[in-house]
Amino acid sequence: MDETEPTKEKSETARIELEKLKAERTKMEMREEMRKVHPSKQCLYEGCACDVSSHLYSYSFELNPIKNDLLQDWSANFSSQPEILDYLKNVANKHKLYQRICFQHEVKTITWNEEINKWIVKYVNLSLESPEEETQIFDLMICGTGALRLPYIPNEFKTFTGPTIHTGQWNNEIDLRNKKVAVIGSGASAVQVIPSIVDSVDTLHCYQRKPPYIIPRPQFDFPNFIKTVFFYLPFIMWLFRCFIYMFHELLHAAFISGSILNKMCNKITRMYRHNELKNHEHLIESLTPNYGFGCKRVIMSEQYYAAMARPNVHIHSSHVDKVVGQTIFTKDGSRETVDVLILATGFLVHGYFAPLQVFGKDGENILQTWALGHNSVLFMIECQVNFVVRAVREMMRQNAQVISVKVSAEEEFMDKLKADLKHTVWYNEKCGSWYANSRDVITTLWSGNCTSYWRQTANIDWSKFDFISDAKKISG
Repeated sequence: MDETEPTKEKSETARIELEKLKAERTKMEMREEMRKVHPSKQCLYEGCACDVSSHLYSYSFELNPIKNDLLQDWSANFSSQPEILDYLKNVANKHKLYQRICFQHEVKTITWNEEINKWIVKYVNLSLESPEEETQIFDLMICGTGALRLPYIPNEFKTFTGPTIHTGQWNNEIDLRNKKVAVIGSGASAVQVIPSIVDSVDTLHCYQRKPPYIIPRPQFDFPNFIKTVFFYLPFIMWLFRCFIYMFHELLHAAFISGSILNKMCNKITRMYRHNELKNHEHLIESLTPNYGFGCKRVIMSEQYYAAMARPNVHIHSSHVDKVVGQTIFTKDGSRETVDVLILATGFLVHGYFAPLQVFGKDGENILQTWALGHNSVLFMIECQVNFVVRAVREMMRQNAQVISVKVSAEEEFMDKLKADLKHTVWYNEKCGSWYANSRDVITTLWSGNCTSYWRQTANIDWSKFDFISDAKKISG
């Protein structure tokens, strides 16, 4: 789980901050309410966890433990998905957010109406036996869909006739015990899934064209003494969080091409890989990345290399050519017949709103027009939400119905972003990372560290925006 999926976190933060503005708000969520889903029915694989320290992967305004709640402090430095979900549900309960969420409401289209300066939202209530399309009108629309949402399933694997599982939509009803299993991919979910299933399957075939850089995860349980200190002295917990944040900020230099820290991290990962595989030297070449450190997401795991060295694991580095029935053919001529196919192939990151359609000014399809780490994405989400809240306050101050960024300001911002990215490994290395789109343009990353992002979203120059009130443009 790559910092988990931030959709829920972004939506929760937005609703909590908008509460302070006394604004009427509605949140539509396509999925069923998680409080009502039995744990056995929750689709997550064993070992699903976050690769950011829990004391940083949490809201700054709701550090764990939450006061007056049953939830205790984080049990470990890196928490599992169920523990993070419990934390988020407790935050939602404390701030009474559930009563404002319309679960099982799938939004189909969002259209800007220039005559009334409002958003027309068409949706379907999936909880009804015979759902029909309904419509609501809103003054403001905040998109918190998240990027790691829609599973990406390559066409060549759609012909597999046996059971198929995507790590983003895990099926707990498929029994993997004593089965021949194939795992496609080498990203964060693959690195977590493989160690969790290797002991139960008969044979595990791992197909990975580009092995990841692995660094050991400093995982440890927090003793009760530390939990007690954090509970009664929350300032100490806040200092611990600040220390983690600053450590991650310093690591941003590792993603600058040719930097000393980049070279050091490359060496550290190489030493760790050779040490873990010292008794299995025949695997080193297959598990050594052929691209620069940081181009693809660097993954933390203290179990991955040991799992890959198990005798029932077979590594395939060649491209998959085709799948016929339940047999996988690779371009080097090998073929393997398996019982279950696990796809750790990531998400449709560049789909943004998809399958939702958003139409802006003059009916323009926003998805076809827009082109949109090293630290905690929750921190950046809080920055984004605070930016939105400031914008809403400014609209209220100017009695404006519409706010829009000026074209000149957008072009200036994008030019600077592209210029800054030229110094990073994400720009200079070509590794097929999901950070870049089909044109090899980076559209999903901020070029600087999180502190620069906070500064950018906190210091807003309103002269770069247009405000419209009663069909009259007000210069920012």
